Amino acid sequence: MPFDLPPEDKEYLDANHQNWEKCSEGQGKYGLIVEDFSIPKGFDRTTSTLMLLIPAGYPAAPIDMFYFNPPLGKPNGQIPDCLASEIHFGISWQRWSRHYEWQVGEHSIVSHIEYIISELREEGLR
Repeated sequence: MPFDLPPEDKEYLDANHQNWEKCSEGQGKYGLIVEDFSIPKGFDRTTSTLMLLIPAGYPAAPIDMFYFNPPLGKPNGQIPDCLASEIHFGISWQRWSRHYEWQVGEHSIVSHIEYIISELREEGLR
């Protein structure tokens, strides 16, 4: 793979999400795919594949948004706000447009996944 992850990210992923892999497509397009990502209550499935686009320059460059396949829905048919469909790495992903201010040295894949879990929990309660 043309990019590497900091040891802390690898340790976290190995300990918490055993089925993960790095991927790339073309010049400078990198991703992290986490299979069997646990989805909190309030959605129409208990697991999905999570994908993060990893920018060149990570961890100094921010990770933004997150993606699922298969897409997440609510049991009542309600659709969460700010979703779109995008194709990356030959797969159609449900993009969750969620943003926060990235702090170099504070944020990482670990904190981004924690943010995702928090956002999903909040959305699942709506």
